[in-house]
Amino acid sequence: MSNFMDIKTREALDINYILNRLEVNTPYGQTYKDQLKPYIKGEEKELEEELGKVENFISLIQREPLLFVNLKNIFSHMKDLRQSISRCIDGYVLTEIEIFEIKNFLILIRDLNEEFLKASVNLSEDMIIKPVLELNELLDPRNEGLKTFYIYDEYSEELKSIREEKKIIQKRIKQEKRELKEKISKQLGLRLSADNTITVQKSDIDLINKIEENSSLMYNCETYMNIKYSLKPTETIDYLEREIEYIKNREENEEFKIKNRISEEIANHSETIFQNMKSIGKIDLTTAKAILAINTNGAKPVIRKDNILKIVHGRHLRVEESLIKKSQEFIPISVNLEEGVTCITGANMGGKTVSLKLTGMLSCMAQYGLFPPCKAIETGLNDFIYISIGDSQSSDQGLSTFGAEIKTIQQAINRADEKGLILIDELARGTNPQEGYAVSKAIVEYLKNKNCITVITTHYDNIANGDNITHLQVVGLANVDYKKLKEELLYNKSCGIDIINKYMDYRLIEVYNINQVPRDAINIARLMGLNEDIIKNAEKELKYN
Repeated sequence: MSNFMDIKTREALDINYILNRLEVNTPYGQTYKDQLKPYIKGEEKELEEELGKVENFISLIQREPLLFVNLKNIFSHMKDLRQSISRCIDGYVLTEIEIFEIKNFLILIRDLNEEFLKASVNLSEDMIIKPVLELNELLDPRNEGLKTFYIYDEYSEELKSIREEKKIIQKRIKQEKRELKEKISKQLGLRLSADNTITVQKSDIDLINKIEENSSLMYNCETYMNIKYSLKPTETIDYLEREIEYIKNREENEEFKIKNRISEEIANHSETIFQNMKSIGKIDLTTAKAILAINTNGAKPVIRKDNILKIVHGRHLRVEESLIKKSQEFIPISVNLEEGVTCITGANMGGKTVSLKLTGMLSCMAQYGLFPPCKAIETGLNDFIYISIGDSQSSDQGLSTFGAEIKTIQQAINRADEKGLILIDELARGTNPQEGYAVSKAIVEYLKNKNCITVITTHYDNIANGDNITHLQVVGLANVDYKKLKEELLYNKSCGIDIINKYMDYRLIEVYNINQVPRDAINIARLMGLNEDIIKNAEKELKYN
């Protein structure tokens, strides 16, 4: 995974945020989710197959929504029984609780299969559900269809005989105790409680003396106020209770043999059970991918053999979610990238960083077998994605912001001859402008003929002036009615930044010469109330340069 994308890139592109929106419902689906990895160059066919499965599930969810309500309910009752099945294979005897859980799992498998049969769904081979009918019958010998489990008499004639013998003796013990209690009642005029005890106040000396003289009662325990006596077993009762203990041992031994036989049968069917668990995991994860695609209005990626990335009306999910909370709308962004360098310019607040992150996020989602949030996307598969973004100061290694940035960029440059995606935000921001421009220009010139796709956001417009370099500009405030905007700012002085953001157009357009480049920074400075003399001087400097 680190070969494809390091931790910083993963964080910058909000990959964990995306994966957290994949809501699986079974431990088996969670395993496949945890093992998710991007498809890389050479795995185009496998990725197309995966995307086809997601597409089929999207159609199925839209056609049979009730089916997936029922599936979710079935999935919610599934426990992770892989350890119990493995214990069977290793020769261990399962507990009654483990057998009960496996019985319930087998019922859920059967229910799951019936749901797909009712909906006439043709699952791919790796998702086929196979009910284990032999085990269903074994664990339900009375064919009651109940989800409870018990070591039934039907499992063994010996067990049935032992339990019948136990019942007879228990009945005799009960009869003996009843007769003894009746005898005590006649002798003392007392009635014993259901647990064969009687409690007497210590102040009732006469009664205590009578009880202690009676051979059928014996001291049990006492408190500060009371003394408790209990029934004293007769020789017959003692003998019968010893018999019960002996019979219970026989019963436990026979039950152990039965559990051993059941465990062996479960082990014999373990391959089918494990395959069902895998199928359930894949159905669960594919369902999660399909639901994410539906909820985010995602598009099925077109996988190309050549190294391109074309996104039509792409949306950054996390930024979009944040804007929705503010009752604002995310303006979709389109890019058409090929091998070489693309520079994105525009003022701060103009959305350059969002465009960069969006490019990486959607490209990565496609390689994970997800449907990115866009109208359409075509992409080749990258061997790696690197991003350099934000404050990269590394105090533990004594590196400045610029030094840490260059260290990150060099890691990407080392792989520039591979098919990959390099994303650099505000190149050389951490040093003085003259050197920053020189370094930026040199990096662009170096990367423009490499095999990877490089996207760089920068304040240096002139960096994009050169052969084989694509220059994209954030539309920004180019199409805004400044008079109207200024009036709104005067009316809502405390919300200036939010109002400008509302009018900012984050779409990208390709520019071909420096005269096309708008100057949003000066416009924003004027709108935010910067002294007009300063603004005019800035415009003069810009004109001269």
